[in-house]
Amino acid sequence: MMKSKKDPLSGTADKVSARLEELCRELDRHEYIAGTRLRMLAVELTQRPNLKVSLVTYLNESDVPEGGQELEIMFPDDPHCEPVMIDRDHVGEHCQITWDRWFRIGNETEIETAADMIASILNTCARFSAKRTPAVGIGAEA
Repeated sequence: MMKSKKDPLSGTADKVSARLEELCRELDRHEYIAGTRLRMLAVELTQRPNLKVSLVTYLNESDVPEGGQELEIMFPDDPHCEPVMIDRDHVGEHCQITWDRWFRIGNETEIETAADMIASILNTCARFSAKRTPAVGIGAEA
């Protein structure tokens, strides 16, 4: 059975970065290197005042970090809003955002609200994916 521990992160970017280094120093080399960008994302998220960020570390039976780490993101002002979990791929170049959100669909108003939220999420994802770094140089293709 895998155990986990959750460490809240807050403070200046330098303070959070130092805390993350402390929390990650026992990871094996591959996990540490692959988690570099996830730690950078954690620092960025902690600088947003409306978010509560925690590092979740998975431990073996001896309480040694084994497996990986994820971020848990919450709105501190809304205790009923489920957390967003952020994991990374095995090389650390992509993250996966997981959000379990239950919507009531018991009447027409609730169905409309759920549909609006779903459409907003997809619209945001589409716009985010469409953002590309412009090509640099003469004759570069877009």
